[in-house]
Amino acid sequence: MNLRQLLRALIARRRVFFVALGAVVLAATLASLMMSKSYRATVSLLVDTRDEQSLGDALRPLVLPQERMSYLQTQVDILTSPKVARAVAQELRLEETPGALAALGMKRGRGERTEELLVEVLRRNFKAETSQSSVIQASFTCADPRWAAAIANAYAQAYVDTMLELRVAPTRKAAAWFDEQLKGLRANLEDAQAKLAQAKATQHPESIPRVVDNAFVQQLKGELLHAEEKLQELATQYGVNHPVYRRQISEIQTLRTRLQAEMRKLAAGAAAAGVDAGPDDALKAGAPGPQASDEAVLVRNVQSAERAYETAMQRYVVSQVDSRASQTNVEVLNPAVAPLKPYRPNITLNIALSLFTGVVLGGILVALLETQDRRVRSPEDLQSASRVPVLAVIGEEGRRSARLLLSPPATVLRALPGPQ
Repeated sequence: MNLRQLLRALIARRRVFFVALGAVVLAATLASLMMSKSYRATVSLLVDTRDEQSLGDALRPLVLPQERMSYLQTQVDILTSPKVARAVAQELRLEETPGALAALGMKRGRGERTEELLVEVLRRNFKAETSQSSVIQASFTCADPRWAAAIANAYAQAYVDTMLELRVAPTRKAAAWFDEQLKGLRANLEDAQAKLAQAKATQHPESIPRVVDNAFVQQLKGELLHAEEKLQELATQYGVNHPVYRRQISEIQTLRTRLQAEMRKLAAGAAAAGVDAGPDDALKAGAPGPQASDEAVLVRNVQSAERAYETAMQRYVVSQVDSRASQTNVEVLNPAVAPLKPYRPNITLNIALSLFTGVVLGGILVALLETQDRRVRSPEDLQSASRVPVLAVIGEEGRRSARLLLSPPATVLRALPGPQ
């Protein structure tokens, strides 16, 4: 059956066609009017890839489009997760509110099973979409427009709180872990400094700042210097065995002994207090030999302990600052409002779809009837039914309608001359 034959069949069986079309349109209209109304409320969320309350680089600017899309898809997965849905149900107390349960198509019950069903209903009616921008469109659909807006806004707030929790909780654990590590690192540093100070006190106490800056030590050094100058003067006047010269030498030895004893005493006190001249000064003041080698090892131990402690302290400060963050990189751009028109059913769209469906169904019915009861309605049908050529078309009206419908070659429509 070609298009011309189908058009002739539709004209001939127009009643069947219009009855099928009208039935489909009427059924769709009645179903749309009887269908329960659903309202959809939408909230817009702005997700920034930067974080202003962080010292780390966990949320560095995402330059590549793949990174941005992957990050936004991760945010959508978090937004639609059961954790956020459960937070919404607990925040709004949906399980204890009959109006909310009615808007969601549920009945009030008890037990954990009801809570799990409520979470599943929330997730089923919630939808989050994202595009090339950093804005996520989150919408919720239910039978009550006010509850639709309230649940959509609760979803946005629960998502923000969840993001803050996911950000703060690991950094708090990290800060506590670094705090415990710092205690051990601090003890190692103090032990290394004490060993180095003790070694310095026994080898070269004159390099310790506390010893050098002591007033009594400075006084003894001054007296020793004055005695040595006096000895040089006596050397020009007396011989080395002269009693005056020998007495001056004995006095110088006594001053040196007192100076060394005082310096050792002060160095011991500094070592007990954990005060030393520093690793660099110790390296410079070390004397050659095995003692200098041992002291260099102690200096390196102190330097290593200091670096480890400083690195851990920096990480601890970063974790402490991040764990005290009060906001996330998510902001509510446009809060949801109660919709004025229902989202479903869309009567206009349903009627348009029913018109298309009715036309298709009516055409199929007419084609099926034609296959069951094939009639000859034109010379072309007669020629297709039997391969005998058409000799004439009786009646002027028949010829005119045949031309309008078929427009076949002139040899087919040539008619015999009328009777005289």
